[in-house]
Amino acid sequence: MARKVNPYPDTKVPTAQQRHFMNRLGCGYSRSTFKAMRKAGSPEAWFEKQLRPEKVKEAKLARKLPYWYGEARTDSPVTKWSKQAQQVKGGWEYALDLANYSLLRRIHSERQVLENLVDFWSNHLHVGASSDLGWVHRWSYDETIRRHALGRFDEMLADAALHPSMLLFLDNWRSVRGAPNENQGRELLELHTVGRAAGYTEQMVKDSAKILSGWTVDAFKTWDRFYDPAKHTTGPVQVLGFTAGNTSADAQETTKDYLRYLAHHPATAHNIARKLAVRFVSDTPSTRLVNDLAKVFRKSGTDIKATMRALVAHPEFKKSKGNLVRTPLDDFVATARALDIRVLKPAGDDAFARVASWAVQSTPAYHWPRPDGSPWGGAQWTSPARMLGSFRMHWNLGAGWWPSKGVKYKDGAAFLPEKQIRLDAWVDHLCREILGRESSPRIVDAVCTTVGYGGGEKVTKDHQAAGWMFVRILGVLLDSPDHMHR
Repeated sequence: MARKVNPYPDTKVPTAQQRHFMNRLGCGYSRSTFKAMRKAGSPEAWFEKQLRPEKVKEAKLARKLPYWYGEARTDSPVTKWSKQAQQVKGGWEYALDLANYSLLRRIHSERQVLENLVDFWSNHLHVGASSDLGWVHRWSYDETIRRHALGRFDEMLADAALHPSMLLFLDNWRSVRGAPNENQGRELLELHTVGRAAGYTEQMVKDSAKILSGWTVDAFKTWDRFYDPAKHTTGPVQVLGFTAGNTSADAQETTKDYLRYLAHHPATAHNIARKLAVRFVSDTPSTRLVNDLAKVFRKSGTDIKATMRALVAHPEFKKSKGNLVRTPLDDFVATARALDIRVLKPAGDDAFARVASWAVQSTPAYHWPRPDGSPWGGAQWTSPARMLGSFRMHWNLGAGWWPSKGVKYKDGAAFLPEKQIRLDAWVDHLCREILGRESSPRIVDAVCTTVGYGGGEKVTKDHQAAGWMFVRILGVLLDSPDHMHR
């Protein structure tokens, strides 16, 4: 027979709607976000404020983060390549810096909607952070995505597609006159804009590559992007209604017109609307939701804020509470926020800020090897290996086992609201404090079974439950669907 819950009402909890906004649009539940949402007046008001990140006072620690990764931020591409060649600092290390920086921003930033959309667009317009050559410009590419993440997609697409990191990653820099490399021309259509369902042909892929040819990078020398007319393939092009004579060797404006055309194409609107719906609403969004979002996307001129407002106002978003599984990266971020982990300036290679990506127990941010970006959807993230990896991560962070340096963890005693409290009341307090919800008989029973004490057991700071056993209690809470779902 399941034990009863002994409520601890002094620890306030958000409404289901407040928690829903934090889990979907923010970076997970935390007491600080709950406070900010109450101050805003409503979840909707908090979200609207988040859409203007420049008006949200950033956390002091988040402002410091770029300076913790000075080499990745300030080293020129020439310097980065030289350091790798001299085995001073490898490309994989620069890539890991970016991954760790991105994780820590999501953990500590007050601009959570922006951070989520940087993550979304970085996956949609994916450039592998450790790719063979693109890594030398990858930090700059991240800044480009961040600048446009709440702006207009047509402007972001133009800057991303022609960024040297993308030109290197998808081999456009290898194009030569008469033999344009087809890689970026194909991925631009398949992944970044209209998608396969648009019905483009192989000839259109070739024409797409012709349009992009000429945009190149001075690889292995200055690493600068430039336009080389001698590498551009001329001749008529036609891609899904876009046509151009393409007679001039200097086709820079033709390329920009083409990217703008694709950004506003109905199939692109549908493709992006569906991806946003999968990311923020459901693994299987309805046709109505996708069509509604696509309509707003096109009507607004590819405005991302307008599209996100439509998504949040849609009935399906409001009804979708708790039906998505966190990815390993989302889980790590949400766990760190829930446990109020405070990362310190790194001093040594084993500091939290240097090894956070390994602690996730999964692929580091932006390290997905294929050009399609890391997947969304519960089916991809519910394997036994993934779940065991996340459980291990929960225990490592909960107990402060690893990473153990350059970080401040809260122990069991720090989570005690009183000097002495019944175990079942403490469990309810912990659920409110860490999960943002009241406890349940299932959780209380699981905790009591795990620690071997009854609900009436009196817990103090010296009790085993607040000491070496505390990680078991956190394991019950964090390994449960109440945390793993969002």
